[in-house]
Amino acid sequence: MISRHFKPLRPVALAALLSACGGGAASNESGTAPNAATVALGEQIKMLEASGQLPKLDRSADIRGPDNDNNSIRDDIDAWIAAQPISDEQKRAARQSARVTQKQLLADLSNPSGLQSLAEASAASVACLSSVFEPDYQKGLDLSAQIEAITANTKARAKQYIAYNRARSGSSGRLPSGDTCAP
Repeated sequence: MISRHFKPLRPVALAALLSACGGGAASNESGTAPNAATVALGEQIKMLEASGQLPKLDRSADIRGPDNDNNSIRDDIDAWIAAQPISDEQKRAARQSARVTQKQLLADLSNPSGLQSLAEASAASVACLSSVFEPDYQKGLDLSAQIEAITANTKARAKQYIAYNRARSGSSGRLPSGDTCAP
């Protein structure tokens, strides 16, 4: 049974999984034509994107992706956050989360102190998102999960995000205190 808290994430998680698996690509990794089910899934994603039910996401091979304004948030994620029906304060918190998630994809996995700092920044961004949605803090947690899903939207990005989490596995940290929202 799926918790009611995860129901809003179904379309985003589906898109992330399909994108990570190469849904909608003209050919698969072996260079052969995709089968009918793959084409159908790719078309379904395009239809959901066109309807606005799914965000139009960059699917380039570059893990970083386009960031033309150099604000450390991929442009497609930034546009998606801007389009959300939430307050400016909530959008600032969402952008803080998006910056941290993007940094997790680009992290030097051989630098334990850098990974620890990034984990603390991640905890602060989650706490910030929760606090700006009070009293319904779950909305902030759900938004954080959506940002993670759409940031790791290609196979290469998903693998890198998994590698980051693997590098952090078994580590501990402390809960952030005070105002966790970045200026």
